[in-house]
Amino acid sequence: MWQSFIFGMHWRHGNRVYYDELTASSKEEATLYFLHHKRDDVFLVRVELIGPDDGGMREPAHPPVLPFSPLTARRKLDQDEDAR
Repeated sequence: MWQSFIFGMHWRHGNRVYYDELTASSKEEATLYFLHHKRDDVFLVRVELIGPDDGGMREPAHPPVLPFSPLTARRKLDQDEDAR
């Protein structure tokens, strides 16, 4: 059975630290994906396991500085986003 996990990627651009999430089968896979697709002026700070990927819908995210493309944002289908 294919198991995928969500990893929190803490990365730095200039003097600011940003956070994004990636889905991968291992921490090494997430790290290699980030390092392969990042821009030259972005540095990976830390990778942390968030939990198993529950199959939520994914869509592109647009932070102020994009480290690589495509970024994905996790959305829960069981939460009403208009209620926020």
